[in-house]
Amino acid sequence: MSVRRKTPNRLVLHRKCGTCGKMIVTTADTPWVRQVERDGKKQATTYFCCSQCFAASYKHIGWYDGKAEERRREREAKRDTREKSRRYYAAHAEELREKARRYRKEHPGVAAADSAYQRRKRKLLREEAELSA
Repeated sequence: MSVRRKTPNRLVLHRKCGTCGKMIVTTADTPWVRQVERDGKKQATTYFCCSQCFAASYKHIGWYDGKAEERRREREAKRDTREKSRRYYAAHAEELREKARRYRKEHPGVAAADSAYQRRKRKLLREEAELSA
């Protein structure tokens, strides 16, 4: 009688997720696999990194147009909040400075300790940068 056993040395391949374009490690028993029309072939096996990407493959019929990488970059750009934060701090700079002044006035010992800590930290980072350069 044959029995399926878990074997640690199963063939492992690196493939790209069909929806988000992330590189994933796949084996023979990868759960998120689907046969779809792709790249002029009648059907091709497509792999997905998670259940959400697998579900999204059914929602977006044209997802296999080769633009997964482009869509992933767009999502990451939307997730990037540096520009949004810069605009916020530029608009509220005076308000934030006033809040910091009030905090230093109300908590002189804590504010001084924080400043000393930050100075030591900057000094150590400078020294570390000089050593590595």
